[in-house]
Amino acid sequence: MSSDSLQRMNAHFHRLVDAKQLAGIQTAVMRNGRLVHFDSYGYANIQAKKLLDERSIFRVFSMTKPIVSVALMQLYEAGKFKLEDPVYKYLPEFKQMYIYTDSALVRANKPIRVIDLLTHTAGFSYGRTPHPGLSRMYVEANLRAAKTNKEYIHKLSKLPLQFEPGTDWQYGLSTNICGYLIEVLSGKSLNNYLQDHIFTPLSMKDTHFQLPKDKIERFTVGYGWRTTTGLTIVETQNDNRYVRNVTLFNGGGGLVSTTADYMKFCQMILNKGTLDGKRILKQTTIALMLRDHLQGARSVQERLRLPVGEAGFGLGFVIKGANANQLEKVYGWGGAVGTYFRIDTANQLIYILMIQLSPYRQLGLQRLMQNYINTAIID
Repeated sequence: MSSDSLQRMNAHFHRLVDAKQLAGIQTAVMRNGRLVHFDSYGYANIQAKKLLDERSIFRVFSMTKPIVSVALMQLYEAGKFKLEDPVYKYLPEFKQMYIYTDSALVRANKPIRVIDLLTHTAGFSYGRTPHPGLSRMYVEANLRAAKTNKEYIHKLSKLPLQFEPGTDWQYGLSTNICGYLIEVLSGKSLNNYLQDHIFTPLSMKDTHFQLPKDKIERFTVGYGWRTTTGLTIVETQNDNRYVRNVTLFNGGGGLVSTTADYMKFCQMILNKGTLDGKRILKQTTIALMLRDHLQGARSVQERLRLPVGEAGFGLGFVIKGANANQLEKVYGWGGAVGTYFRIDTANQLIYILMIQLSPYRQLGLQRLMQNYINTAIID
């Protein structure tokens, strides 16, 4: 890979930190199983003058989703369910669902299937919907008050859907349901299941729902940014949900991790299910997960703000080049405060970006990194 292009990327990102548009940024690139780039610049905690480094632990938010999706597919391999099974077969609270319309609630004609959860076609959202009345119902449900996955999913099951299951794409809370489904099918908490079947086999020693006390000093501060105020603290290192007694293991966004840990997970995916002699999933299951199950649905393009024809969705991963009928594609996802990863099978490449900023889209970092990486590929 071209070191010049990677150095230009570093310089660009460093300028943003120096301009106080970011507290800090960390980037890493793996090529053919070898770390070819790692850069850490700026602060994990500006006020304490603590620099960001390879030991820094980040909120990865929705980068939790691919991990939970892989965990659920382990249970698929074990014969615990079929993708076409109705979710109510295992979670009876989803037996009868309703569709929201502006005039009335209408009984759903189709059940939510497990595959609908994995592809975000179940009809759930994050509460930001085209219907003010439905958005209000999400607020009134007070999902955040739930103390366990069971309580959370019970509340969620009472909400109407945005559309008939399997007929449209809407990013939302479906992976939270996947997390609870793992608990029901395995008989373990999601925390214990992931520890036993993902984190320990992959030696992801710094990935947690709840931060151990001896790792709190490595946790990054969460920052916000506004044109009027610049960088401000939105979540401190010592007082946040990750250091308290966690009883609800959020399958949609509850994990913290390091760049090195998440790179191990990505390398396992690129290796078609295995890492360092430990098999996490069968090669055929990885292929199933990384196949476009939406045929490049138009709604994915619009809602992810990607060019038409560029994206589809697999089982837990967005897919670039999904409608090009090519075998080699690019997969990945991101998190709410700007964390981001991509797995490029054609080039045997993984790249990860870690920041802790909300909002973050104004900086265009993900697109910038993608462009710099593509330019750096010279062989």
